Amino acid sequence: MTAPGTVAPEPGADEPAMPSTTARTLRRLRGALVAGSLLTGTLCLVVSSQAHAGTDAAGGRAAPALLRAEAASGALADAQRVAVHGFLQGTVVLGGLGDQYQNDIAAINQNLAELARYNVAGPEATSDLQLVEGLVVAYNAEIEQAAADYQQTGELTRALPALWYATLQYREISATLDRLRTEGRAALADRRGSVWLAGAMDLLFLVPFVVVLALFARTQFVLRRRFRRRVSIWLTTAVLALTATALWCGQSLHASDRHLRSALDGPFVQAVTLAQQQASRSATQAGEDLFAGVAQACPATTRFCGTDLTPPAPGPATGGTAEDGHQLGQAEAEFTNGVTRADASSSERPTVVVLLTLVAAAAAARALNPRIDEYRFGGR
Repeated sequence: MTAPGTVAPEPGADEPAMPSTTARTLRRLRGALVAGSLLTGTLCLVVSSQAHAGTDAAGGRAAPALLRAEAASGALADAQRVAVHGFLQGTVVLGGLGDQYQNDIAAINQNLAELARYNVAGPEATSDLQLVEGLVVAYNAEIEQAAADYQQTGELTRALPALWYATLQYREISATLDRLRTEGRAALADRRGSVWLAGAMDLLFLVPFVVVLALFARTQFVLRRRFRRRVSIWLTTAVLALTATALWCGQSLHASDRHLRSALDGPFVQAVTLAQQQASRSATQAGEDLFAGVAQACPATTRFCGTDLTPPAPGPATGGTAEDGHQLGQAEAEFTNGVTRADASSSERPTVVVLLTLVAAAAAARALNPRIDEYRFGGR
């Protein structure tokens, strides 16, 4: 018999209480929501960073490099035009090569220096750049020698040998610049085709975002069924913050991409076209003046001075270069502004994304902490 006043212990009274299934579920949901929110924000930052790098590579380096190659080609053609025209008209005898020629040579060297700084086309482009720089020095030396010969004697015939060698240098420089432009176009196409600029990489943060939204819905269902809570302010805050993160990131990415594409497909193409037209006009005029100069200096009976020179083919009409120069400058400015806007679309993105992500993670944890605390000393 049991002694009087002694209460027999109930079965299992000394055994530790089993963890609550609801508590375990809430802890798992809390961990998943916090981790999912942080993962979504982190992937958003990764995509944004790579897209920003792609924007800079295409709009900030490859496209300007191609513009500099076009500008160098145009300045070279104009230098040849100005020099040959000066010999043909005889202005070299009194005024020398003139400021315009010197400005063109300076523009060539400046554009080549900027092109080397971008260096987007690899080692082959570097070799071509070094070749062009050396050829420009040789070209300028031949032109100056031709001018000196002309000034010394006043006879165009004495200047023709150096002028002809300068023309050969000019043609070699033009061919090398053509290769640089081809390499530049290939580099730009490669960077524009980057997977980070295609838009499909948005799925990297959109997929986990959708999964986390499903977890939020699951959490709300658990809270309603177990605790009869129809609305959780903290849970709603977490959902809104994470949604704002995804929307902000997606909107910024698409705005940046839109500005970049608009700049490349609009003013950039216009600037390249205008630069090529100017270079073509200058080259045509230089060829016509060179042929006229040779015809003027050579004997009237043979029209031959030891050069294999044929009449130049008809080229584009001359004139309008001042207006086109203004349009070219305006197109380049619009392109630069477009790239700047594309970059500005992402300038504040990291800070905003980090803040919204932290708010979402903190609110998700805060929404479940009180419910989990109810099970700290026992479970349902």
